[in-house]
Amino acid sequence: MCLFTDSLEPSGVGEHMLTLAACRPAGDQLALVCPPTPSGSQLLERARALGLETLALAVRDQDAERQLARWLGARRFDLFHCHAGIGWEGHHGIYAARTAGVPRVVRTEHLPHLLTDPDQCLDHRRVVGQVDRVICVSEGARATFLRAGIPAERLRVVRNGIEARRWARPGGGDRAEVRETIRGRLGLPAKVPLVLTVGRMVRQKGYQDLLEVVPGVSARRPDARFVWAGEGSLEGELRARARALDVEHAVCFLGRRADVPDLLAAADLFVLPSRFEGLPLVALEAMAAGLPVIGTRVCGTSEVVLDGVTGRLVPPGAAPELTAAILEALEQPERSTRWGAAGRERVEREFSAGRMTRETIAVYEELFHQPAAASDRRQVAANAAEPGAMALASDGE
Repeated sequence: MCLFTDSLEPSGVGEHMLTLAACRPAGDQLALVCPPTPSGSQLLERARALGLETLALAVRDQDAERQLARWLGARRFDLFHCHAGIGWEGHHGIYAARTAGVPRVVRTEHLPHLLTDPDQCLDHRRVVGQVDRVICVSEGARATFLRAGIPAERLRVVRNGIEARRWARPGGGDRAEVRETIRGRLGLPAKVPLVLTVGRMVRQKGYQDLLEVVPGVSARRPDARFVWAGEGSLEGELRARARALDVEHAVCFLGRRADVPDLLAAADLFVLPSRFEGLPLVALEAMAAGLPVIGTRVCGTSEVVLDGVTGRLVPPGAAPELTAAILEALEQPERSTRWGAAGRERVEREFSAGRMTRETIAVYEELFHQPAAASDRRQVAANAAEPGAMALASDGE
């Protein structure tokens, strides 16, 4: 089987693919294909460490589709699994798979249906016509694809899952030591409230909405510190706005970090103010670390965070509600502790990597037990696709 993405910033998509690879049944042979961008190269390196064959495909190369088709055809894959960060990604990978004669093609949509341009919508419908199954990472995402006209019989839901042990640190001295060490590196006292957010600094993630509540939180809790791990196109704008609001002292811009588990161990609260999601891995990771999570009531996040049980859900962009939720978590530590414990239990029970892998394999098994009808689709692909026209976006905006 071949796992494929042409996302230039695979991030969560890449983590999902690696989790599937790590949990695959013994004997399954997997390959992984992605672009050789900095993020993609890290993904390829980690895939090779798991024993996967890899291909670094320069997706902006005009010959990329033909190259991929030749590579797939030479290896006689049984199944091609495309992972799309947004609706316009992955099309030419799917056409290449059909041209190569791969008999079964699956596409995972990692976000809800967001396309509005008529030509992009038409292209998406065409590519879905080449796919045997479309996996959505949440029920909310599935509903958007149904509304977009994707046949219900082609859609399946497999909610994201993680290896909870990777994110949970044992209690006692070890966690306290990590907390003290990380806060020391950040120049923060051991007892200040640390509100953590992790994600790319793009409009989807809602950093601009979170920044607007910092003055209100600081008015009640002047010792609170907002720690942001990530980078992206909005970073300069956010820094300028922090200066304008006179809250530079309260917001720590960390950039891209490789020590997110340690940051989670050092935090008191996790906030995810997204404007839309598929099903956010970072919320699962924070919950696995035992943190209460304040999220927005959007597709995916509302299937992870249970309001009043594992944290709070507020409308996206609603500053008063977000301010109140953050202050509630900071000022009622016993409640926050209960939320964090309930979140950890929920991830272990419902969002495990093993469950996600089993359900994905069940989708594969559906296809292995029914006749493949690739030949007609290959002809459609040859007529519809222009090889090499790989117009991609880097941040999903």
